[in-house]
Amino acid sequence: MAPYRAAIVGCGSIGHAHMDGYRLVDGVDVVAIADPVLEAREHYLEQYPDLSLQAFGTVEEMIETAKPDIVSVCTWHLLHPAPTIAAARTGVKAVICEKPMAIGMGAADSMVEACDASGTKLIISHQRRFTPGWERAKQLIAEGVIGAPQFVTNKVREGLTNWGTHTIDGSRFVIGDPRAEWVMGAVERRTDRFERDTAIEDACMGLIHFEGGVQLFIQSDLMAEGATAGAFQIRGTDGHMEVTETTVRILNGDGWRDADVELDDNYQGIGGSTNAAQVQELIAWLEGGPEHRGSGHKARDTVEVMMALYESARRNEVVRLPLEEKGYPLELMIGEGKLPVREEGRYDIRSFLSWKGIDRDAYRELRDQGIGHHQAMRQLHEETS
Repeated sequence: MAPYRAAIVGCGSIGHAHMDGYRLVDGVDVVAIADPVLEAREHYLEQYPDLSLQAFGTVEEMIETAKPDIVSVCTWHLLHPAPTIAAARTGVKAVICEKPMAIGMGAADSMVEACDASGTKLIISHQRRFTPGWERAKQLIAEGVIGAPQFVTNKVREGLTNWGTHTIDGSRFVIGDPRAEWVMGAVERRTDRFERDTAIEDACMGLIHFEGGVQLFIQSDLMAEGATAGAFQIRGTDGHMEVTETTVRILNGDGWRDADVELDDNYQGIGGSTNAAQVQELIAWLEGGPEHRGSGHKARDTVEVMMALYESARRNEVVRLPLEEKGYPLELMIGEGKLPVREEGRYDIRSFLSWKGIDRDAYRELRDQGIGHHQAMRQLHEETS
């Protein structure tokens, strides 16, 4: 079988994470990249001198020339729909789009519809679905170790659409991907806060009721202690479970115990191993296997939960699904004057990812020392501020 040809849209840190995953998968060759920023393309190419990558300024040119089978969309949130739809319209076999899938149900549904129409397999990179802890928890819950799930709790920070999308999606995965029936939410936005150029809240909380009666409570940016994108707790009729990406702890009548979780010797955590696993399952789907665990249809339901939480706060009432509002309810609230800024000054919590003013040689030195991309960028921004 000829290798699948893959291409990456967006040459930032997430684009590198997708490359890490592809390089661990036999039968996939990354052949091209696309980014409108010349400097970003040049920097990306410098990181992979062993690959014969073609670089393009537009998605359309990349697809027409490189003819990829799989396209990874690694842009910021608001830019996900356009390259996904463009790729689908050309008939590529599959698209792997980063999370969150989209901002607003209109955008999310347009991506699903375009891919369904062309036969393109769409998956969203909620790659924590492939972490050994989450996989083991799903298995144990299916076996009835804690009885029937009743209540799930999440605690995150860095914005609902940023970290919250992981834990909402992961909670759904572990308990069987139920559809939400209604959502009740509350939002605070005292500052002009953004994340990757998307308006976000200062804090929020929500209660989600799923079919079958399971409920999920999520709080975001209300307290830092214990807030993470990779953990949650599940209460069942016969016990309690605490889940992280690599561990599962169970409490029942016999007390606490640690469940066995298989960790591969080559497990690299979020990024390499999980991105590779999602690509491998995508290839299996392309070759006639079952629907991918991170399919676009499943991910649009996660987006709907988040948008319904915002819409509930906007309307001051329970929101029953399906959600009618197709826009971004938080942005609508801001425009309607329902969330007046009390501390002036727009800021972006991911501003440290900007290359503006960054010494490229200093960056390379830090990376050569084994310092990760995010840490290196933070350090260099602090030095120039």
